[in-house]
Amino acid sequence: MFRFYKVNNKESCIFAKFISLSYNKIMKKFFKILKIALIVLLSIILIPTIYLYISNKLFVGGTKKDTVQYLASHSAVVKDSVDGKVFDEAFYQSQVILLGEIHGFAGNQTLDKNLLTYLHKKLGIKYYIAEMDSTTAKELNTFLRSSPKNLAILKDVVVNISKRIPQQSSQELLEKWDAIYDYNNGLADSMKITVLGIDKGFDDKDRTIPRDSAMFLNFQQYIQQLGLANEKFYGLFGYFHTLQQPVPALATPLATHLKKAGFKTISIVSHTIDSYMYLPKNPQIPTPPDEKIKWANADGPLMVVKGINNLKEASQPNSITLFNINAKNTPYHASQEIISMKSRLFGDNILPAAGTNTTQYFQYVALLRNSEALSKLK
Repeated sequence: MFRFYKVNNKESCIFAKFISLSYNKIMKKFFKILKIALIVLLSIILIPTIYLYISNKLFVGGTKKDTVQYLASHSAVVKDSVDGKVFDEAFYQSQVILLGEIHGFAGNQTLDKNLLTYLHKKLGIKYYIAEMDSTTAKELNTFLRSSPKNLAILKDVVVNISKRIPQQSSQELLEKWDAIYDYNNGLADSMKITVLGIDKGFDDKDRTIPRDSAMFLNFQQYIQQLGLANEKFYGLFGYFHTLQQPVPALATPLATHLKKAGFKTISIVSHTIDSYMYLPKNPQIPTPPDEKIKWANADGPLMVVKGINNLKEASQPNSITLFNINAKNTPYHASQEIISMKSRLFGDNILPAAGTNTTQYFQYVALLRNSEALSKLK
């Protein structure tokens, strides 16, 4: 049985006031805790961000007037073709010329095509060594000699390349080889371009031979089997493979093997500013819906290259500029700028050995500014 008690107005007011005071006290405490939590959360986000920003700025550094002047006087802009004035005698006397790229930027495909056609016309280089296995290279050669042009073969090549280098498999890669086909088609048989795939096969499970060592051995095998000892070679590879000196704690690069074996080797490395990278969807790294990022340029935030601002100052937006960093009075004979690179997400840091200088690793630099990203194969 329930009993009801009458509460007078005075008691009711006291009770309501008590409830109100308790509620206000609880809410004040809640908002105080919430404020502290937000401050902590912002600190967790902002402090590393600020640290990364400052760290990147300090590593990259500013500009040096003398260095900028040197670069400006030893440079050439690549438009529809390559201006050979930037190259010195050592370049033309070399036997192997390598272009090293950070994968995913469309401008590198343009540069690669222009360098190949320039070197073919100037030096008669007709052997293109490639970061692909021999099976893929054989298929690409079949395309280059198909009559009429068989784009189905080329599409198959581009798809196969995605197994090894997803960031390179693209519409622009297809269009580059399509254009090379047209150039090649007008040449005499003795001068036609041939692709030599020197990479390990994708299914090669042999871990006893490092990848770059296998590339070198495959290259040597081509020379012996095809009698190419007196030929010159050109090719596009990932950045690391084109370094002519070992990097501490990392495997020995292909170009280092070549140089140690007595091949006169020239390396050109490519960097980017204000450019977009193609980053295909993958389970390891979050990818934007359009699969394009602008965070992997040489001035950060995900990758930083010491001294890149000098090259930026000596070039123009929306351009590809080639720099000879190995000429007389170059500051790079006594520097580790441009070769020193920190990667916050992609690949390894490239930190040169003590006592070495930049030109021992490579002799030319290409700077791509405002390059588009590669795009999916249509």
